[in-house]
Amino acid sequence: MRAKAIAITLLALSCVFISTKASQRDSLLNLLSASKGKDKVEILIRLTEVTSASGTDEALKYADEAIAAARKINDELLAKAYLNKGDALSDNYMDNEAIELYSKALELALKKEFKNYMLEAYKGISTSYFYIDSFEKSQHYANLLLKQAIEMDSVRYQAYAYFRLGKIMQQQGINDSALVYIHRSLELWQQLGDWKEIVSTFNGLGRIYYDLAQYDSALWCYRKEVELKERMGDQPFYLAIAYLNIGRTHIALSNFQLALEQYQKALRTFEGINDQEGIATCNSGLGMIYENLSQSTLATDENEANYLKALGYHKTALELFRKHEKKKEEGQTLQNIGNVFSRLATNRFVARFGEMWEDSLYKIKQSEILMAFDSARFYYNQALNIFDELHEESEISKVNTNLGSIYSWARDWDKANTYINRALQQARKNNLLYETTAALYAKGESLFRQGRYDEAELAFIECSRLSEKLGLKETLRYSYERLSKLYENRGDLVRAHAYFKQAVKIKDEIFSEKSQRIMAEMQTKYETEKKEQQLALMKNKEELQESIIQRQKLMIIGAIAGSFLILMVALLMFKMFRDKQRANIILEEKNALITSQKQEITDSIKYASRIQTAVLPTSTLISDVLPEHFVLFLPRDIVSGDFYWMTQKNDKIVLVAADCTGHGVPGAFMSMLGVSFLYEIVNKDNILQPSEILNNLRNLIKTTLSQTGKFEEQKDGMDISLCVIDKQNQKLEWAGAYNPLYQIRKGELFEYKADKMPVAVHLNDFKPFTNHEIKYQTGDTFYMFSDGYADQFGGSDGRKFMLKRMKETFLSIWEKPMPEQKEILYKIHMEWRGDENEQVDDVLIVGFRV
Repeated sequence: MRAKAIAITLLALSCVFISTKASQRDSLLNLLSASKGKDKVEILIRLTEVTSASGTDEALKYADEAIAAARKINDELLAKAYLNKGDALSDNYMDNEAIELYSKALELALKKEFKNYMLEAYKGISTSYFYIDSFEKSQHYANLLLKQAIEMDSVRYQAYAYFRLGKIMQQQGINDSALVYIHRSLELWQQLGDWKEIVSTFNGLGRIYYDLAQYDSALWCYRKEVELKERMGDQPFYLAIAYLNIGRTHIALSNFQLALEQYQKALRTFEGINDQEGIATCNSGLGMIYENLSQSTLATDENEANYLKALGYHKTALELFRKHEKKKEEGQTLQNIGNVFSRLATNRFVARFGEMWEDSLYKIKQSEILMAFDSARFYYNQALNIFDELHEESEISKVNTNLGSIYSWARDWDKANTYINRALQQARKNNLLYETTAALYAKGESLFRQGRYDEAELAFIECSRLSEKLGLKETLRYSYERLSKLYENRGDLVRAHAYFKQAVKIKDEIFSEKSQRIMAEMQTKYETEKKEQQLALMKNKEELQESIIQRQKLMIIGAIAGSFLILMVALLMFKMFRDKQRANIILEEKNALITSQKQEITDSIKYASRIQTAVLPTSTLISDVLPEHFVLFLPRDIVSGDFYWMTQKNDKIVLVAADCTGHGVPGAFMSMLGVSFLYEIVNKDNILQPSEILNNLRNLIKTTLSQTGKFEEQKDGMDISLCVIDKQNQKLEWAGAYNPLYQIRKGELFEYKADKMPVAVHLNDFKPFTNHEIKYQTGDTFYMFSDGYADQFGGSDGRKFMLKRMKETFLSIWEKPMPEQKEILYKIHMEWRGDENEQVDDVLIVGFRV
């Protein structure tokens, strides 16, 4: 059975502290003594809810009293009391008993047509059957819940039903259907604005994507979960669980520096609330990170140090998991320890034989190799016993793969093939993609060592394709290395070199020098903070003892100090006089320095302005391809966050009007990035569909600015209006991020609305931008612009100009020559602004006639 505790840990969003619940319990008991009838039943139900988390007996006592009291009043209250006891039983993992109570409530609700209680009963029965692994029955009641919720137009219970159906599909390995159901649930919770359920659903989606090895999608969901939890001020325990989810996903993607950051955040949080199981989980994760940290096979000393550090973390985790009787986690940690011992054995062979260590193993006796891996086999077999007992197919597949690899090193081909084929069969049968890649790699390794190159080649190629699809950089790297060696042995040096280059490229991506430095800094920072906390505690004890002695000293010192008080005051006044004189001199010097520095900064910004102007297309350049056009460009400061850009590619004209986050220097920096990225996307990558240009631009900005979607980080990006003009076919394609496009034909204005998301990280940044195709006629006039013109304050009442006035202005001038339109727009802007109002933002309007 899937442990219900795990589901609660990952999905629960809020609980009340025990101390708070205790006070609620006392208040309710005071009310109970004076209550009668319906009020008494309601208080007993509330008492059941309050006491359910802290123990079963007291909660069930109140639940039974509520049922007894409700029987004397009416059936509707009795149905509610049955549901209440069902919830208490379910909360305490007594799901078979809970189903009996929910069924009583359902029978009464159906008989008396208590429709709201029908919904609650269906929901409770489906949930309890799910937790005892009766998925068919759980699905039956979830479908009944969905049907009833649709009939009653209850969006909330439809959302519950879709979520439960999704979880059932996930447990049965039907992950495509699971995603459809849970995405539908998310849409409904978003419609209701229920943030707690939205967070829970993001967690559910993340787990499905993780199980599917779609790790980028899993990361996106987990980051949304963390962002919302931090915004809601969720309890530290649940935040730490969310950090762990992100961390383990980064481990699967071999992003070890990012994984380390998340695990250390989680560890600090768990230590702060003294959660031993959480501390154990973090230690296990940190062990896995250091276990996979080797930069070079030949760097044996560094690798040995990392493996020993990993071993320390894993053994700490094992001790804690055993203490708290966490069998699955104990098994996983035993397997992790086996992995480290296996790596240590391999590393010591490298230290002994050098670069040709693999070939040298053929000269060693089989018994010596098995002895080197003896500790690894010991821990693997312990883990396998636990996983067999728990029927954990995924973990069984992993251990079989690892044992098969050891026997492959030892040239015991029969045992190697038995373990590896068993692992591959289990992984494929249960659609375990990650485990399939591991077993395929082990199979390729074993066949390679046997000299069965054709079969090994097939295994490595299948492994590399699946690894690339899943984004498993580590496995992909090793597969390429093995294919390179295989082709070298065959004498196919061209393909050997090609695969070697690919392996090196991936290795550099994973283990860049920067990543290693960041990891070391973060580890040092954590250990330093911990030592400082320990020193602070010691210091507090010493200070407590010292305070008694100090009190006695102060009495003596006070008497002596009084004698010198008058003298000290006199000296202090004299010093203040001298200090004031010096301060005036220093202030004058600083004012001169500030003035000089300000001038230098201004000169630098002016120079930056010249650079920015140089990268923008000139009017002459635009006129060559769009003779009838104008650009009204009014930076608020010396440099601008707005920019325009134009290029011609394959007889098509690409025209852009963009508004970057901020103005002045920050905005100018973003605009320079925008111009650079647009040039790369259009001129180098030959992408000419506006929506695709924006999709690629968004990805480049997110990557370059390391935007992950965290709530606290900057969301720098740009709003943009981008069109591609095909004069030959009289067609204009357009896409927009917040900023629209206006088209005027024969005095009628058509507005094309932009997507409500920026070119940057965003809640909906998984959605592509919309592409609009417009068939234009000769004489049509188009306008693209930033928000600066419409947002300008002014006029007689100091209000914004607004888009409505912009539309009216465009309709009044569209037939005029383009240069005249520019002058009119400039004049209107300046008159609206007047002398009293400053320009609030950069202004950009691009107009053209086709």
